[in-house]
Amino acid sequence: MGSETLGIWVGLNLFLTLMLALNVTRIRVKLGVGIGSGESEQLDRAIRAHGNNIEYTPLALLGLTILTLTGLSNMFIHILGGGLLLGRILHSVGIQNTETALPLPRVIGNFITWGIFFSVALLLVVRGVGSF
Repeated sequence: MGSETLGIWVGLNLFLTLMLALNVTRIRVKLGVGIGSGESEQLDRAIRAHGNNIEYTPLALLGLTILTLTGLSNMFIHILGGGLLLGRILHSVGIQNTETALPLPRVIGNFITWGIFFSVALLLVVRGVGSF
Protein backbone atom coordinates (compact mmCIF):
# COMPACT_ATOMS: atom_id res chain seq x y z
CA MET A 1 0.00 0.00 0.00
CA GLY A 2 2.62 2.60 1.01
CA SER A 3 5.45 1.30 -1.15
CA GLU A 4 4.78 3.91 -3.85
CA THR A 5 4.87 6.65 -1.22
CA LEU A 6 8.12 5.29 0.20
CA GLY A 7 9.51 5.01 -3.32
CA ILE A 8 9.15 8.76 -3.81
CA TRP A 9 11.35 9.54 -0.80
CA VAL A 10 13.89 6.81 -1.50
CA GLY A 11 14.17 8.04 -5.09
CA LEU A 12 14.52 11.70 -4.15
CA ASN A 13 17.15 10.91 -1.53
CA LEU A 14 19.04 8.80 -4.07
CA PHE A 15 19.03 11.78 -6.43
CA LEU A 16 20.38 14.02 -3.65
CA THR A 17 23.16 11.52 -2.88
CA LEU A 18 24.03 11.31 -6.58
CA MET A 19 24.13 15.11 -6.90
CA LEU A 20 26.43 15.38 -3.88
CA ALA A 21 28.74 12.69 -5.32
CA LEU A 22 28.82 14.40 -8.70
CA ASN A 23 29.66 17.68 -6.97
CA VAL A 24 32.69 16.04 -5.33
CA THR A 25 33.80 14.69 -8.70
CA ARG A 26 33.27 18.09 -10.37
CA ILE A 27 35.47 19.81 -7.80
CA ARG A 28 38.12 17.04 -7.96
CA VAL A 29 38.37 17.45 -11.74
CA LYS A 30 38.47 21.24 -11.46
CA LEU A 31 41.28 21.12 -8.88
CA GLY A 32 43.09 18.07 -10.28
CA VAL A 33 42.82 16.16 -7.00
CA GLY A 34 42.42 12.39 -7.26
CA ILE A 35 42.50 11.30 -3.62
CA GLY A 36 41.86 13.23 -0.43
CA SER A 37 41.00 16.90 -0.43
CA GLY A 38 44.30 18.31 -1.67
CA GLU A 39 44.06 20.72 1.25
CA SER A 40 41.16 22.44 -0.54
CA GLU A 41 38.49 23.68 1.83
CA GLN A 42 35.94 23.63 -0.99
CA LEU A 43 36.66 19.97 -1.79
CA ASP A 44 36.82 19.04 1.89
CA ARG A 45 33.38 20.55 2.46
CA ALA A 46 31.92 18.82 -0.61
CA ILE A 47 33.34 15.48 0.59
CA ARG A 48 31.82 16.02 4.04
CA ALA A 49 28.44 17.01 2.58
CA HIS A 50 28.37 13.73 0.62
CA GLY A 51 29.79 11.67 3.48
CA ASN A 52 27.44 13.10 6.06
CA ASN A 53 24.49 12.37 3.79
CA ILE A 54 25.68 8.78 3.41
CA GLU A 55 26.02 8.48 7.20
CA TYR A 56 22.42 9.49 7.92
CA THR A 57 20.19 8.78 4.93
CA PRO A 58 20.41 4.97 4.59
CA LEU A 59 19.41 4.30 8.21
CA ALA A 60 16.56 6.79 8.06
CA LEU A 61 15.29 5.21 4.84
CA LEU A 62 15.58 1.74 6.39
CA GLY A 63 13.44 2.96 9.29
CA LEU A 64 10.90 4.43 6.87
CA THR A 65 10.84 1.14 4.98
CA ILE A 66 10.06 -0.82 8.13
CA LEU A 67 7.39 1.72 9.13
CA THR A 68 5.84 1.33 5.69
CA LEU A 69 5.81 -2.44 6.13
CA THR A 70 4.05 -2.02 9.49
CA GLY A 71 1.30 -0.07 7.75
CA LEU A 72 2.12 3.47 8.85
CA SER A 73 -0.09 5.86 6.89
CA ASN A 74 1.12 7.43 3.68
CA MET A 75 0.68 10.87 5.25
CA PHE A 76 3.25 10.06 7.97
CA ILE A 77 5.63 8.53 5.43
CA HIS A 78 5.37 11.74 3.38
CA ILE A 79 5.99 13.92 6.45
CA LEU A 80 8.99 11.88 7.57
CA GLY A 81 10.40 11.41 4.07
CA GLY A 82 9.95 15.08 3.20
CA GLY A 83 11.52 16.12 6.49
CA LEU A 84 14.51 13.88 5.87
CA LEU A 85 15.05 15.29 2.38
CA LEU A 86 14.65 18.88 3.60
CA GLY A 87 17.08 18.33 6.46
CA ARG A 88 19.67 16.71 4.23
CA ILE A 89 19.41 19.46 1.58
CA LEU A 90 19.75 22.23 4.16
CA HIS A 91 22.70 20.51 5.79
CA SER A 92 24.50 19.91 2.50
CA VAL A 93 24.01 23.53 1.42
CA GLY A 94 25.13 24.81 4.81
CA ILE A 95 28.21 22.63 5.18
CA GLN A 96 29.50 23.79 1.78
CA ASN A 97 29.14 27.47 2.74
CA THR A 98 32.65 28.79 3.32
CA GLU A 99 31.56 32.24 4.51
CA THR A 100 30.94 31.24 8.11
CA ALA A 101 32.08 28.41 10.37
CA LEU A 102 28.57 27.27 11.31
CA PRO A 103 25.99 28.40 8.74
CA LEU A 104 22.34 28.44 9.83
CA PRO A 105 21.15 26.02 7.09
CA ARG A 106 23.64 23.45 8.36
CA VAL A 107 22.40 23.78 11.93
CA ILE A 108 18.73 23.70 10.93
CA GLY A 109 19.37 20.74 8.61
CA ASN A 110 21.04 18.81 11.43
CA PHE A 111 18.18 19.47 13.84
CA ILE A 112 15.59 18.44 11.25
CA THR A 113 17.54 15.25 10.48
CA TRP A 114 17.89 14.42 14.18
CA GLY A 115 14.18 15.10 14.67
CA ILE A 116 13.34 12.69 11.86
CA PHE A 117 15.72 10.08 13.32
CA PHE A 118 14.11 10.44 16.74
CA SER A 119 10.58 10.27 15.29
CA VAL A 120 11.32 7.22 13.16
CA ALA A 121 13.04 5.44 16.07
CA LEU A 122 10.19 6.24 18.44
CA LEU A 123 7.54 5.11 15.97
CA LEU A 124 9.42 1.86 15.33
CA VAL A 125 9.66 1.09 19.04
CA VAL A 126 6.05 2.07 19.81
CA ARG A 127 4.68 0.09 16.86
CA GLY A 128 6.88 -2.88 17.81
CA VAL A 129 5.84 -2.85 21.46
CA GLY A 130 2.20 -2.43 20.38
CA SER A 131 2.37 -5.69 18.47
CA PHE A 132 2.83 -7.82 21.63
